[in-house]
Amino acid sequence: MNKSIKFFAFFCIILFFSECSDFDDKIKQDQNQVETVTDADGNVYNTIKIGNQTWMLENLKTTKFNDGVAITEYTFATHGNNWHNAGSEEALYQWASTDDLNNVYTETLPFDYYGAMYNHYAIESGKLAPIGWRIPTEQDFIELESFLNSNGAPGTEATALKTSFGWLSSSGNGTNAFGFNGLPNGYVNAFGGATASEIICAWATSNYNSTNGTRTSVNLFDESSISYQQDAIQIGHGIRCIKE
Repeated sequence: MNKSIKFFAFFCIILFFSECSDFDDKIKQDQNQVETVTDADGNVYNTIKIGNQTWMLENLKTTKFNDGVAITEYTFATHGNNWHNAGSEEALYQWASTDDLNNVYTETLPFDYYGAMYNHYAIESGKLAPIGWRIPTEQDFIELESFLNSNGAPGTEATALKTSFGWLSSSGNGTNAFGFNGLPNGYVNAFGGATASEIICAWATSNYNSTNGTRTSVNLFDESSISYQQDAIQIGHGIRCIKE
C-alpha cells in the first residue's frame, strides 16, 4: 500500500470517529435538554426525568385552575381559622411561609420561593395541575424511591431528594444527588397557619381516604428515608406535579 492510500485510509478513520463523537455529543445535548411546562398563571417550570418518570423541578405556584378559573387566596382576615372551609367547600391556596426565622438565608426569599399550599378542595378539584400533568399518587413516589434506592441512594432517598442548603440544622441539608430540589416548604395546619418551613418538606398525593378523612402526604424531614403519613384533610400541602 503506497503512502497516499495509507494517508487516505487514516484520514477516513479520523473523520469517522470525529463524526461519531459529534453524534454522541448531540445525543448528550438532547438528553440534557430541559423540558418546560407552563401553568394557567404563565409560570414556567423546568422538569427532570428520573427513571421512567418526569417531574416538575419546583412546587406548583398556580393561583388558577387549568381551565383559567381563579382559586381564592386564603387570608385570616377573610376566612379566620376556616382554612379547610368545610361549610362552603371552597378551594383555597396560600403561599408557604418564607419568613426566615432561623436565619438560614443571607437574603430575602421571593414570596413564591416554596410554591403555593392548597387545601383539600383545591387538591380534589382535579384541575390544579397543568394539562398533561397531574398530582402524583403515593405509588408514584414509591416508584421514585425505588429508583433512588437502586441507583446510588439505598436508605438515603430523602437525603438525595433534599436540597443541599436551606434546611434548619435539626433537619439537616440533603445532597440533592438527583437534582430534584426538595425544599423545606412546611405545611398549613388545620387553623390556616403556614407551619414548619425550613424544617420539613411536605407534598400532597392524590390518595384520599374519604372514610377516614385523610390524605397521604410524602415528607422529607430529619431522617434519611422518605416518610409517608396519613394527614387529616384539614392540613394543607404543597404539590410537586408529575407528567401523565
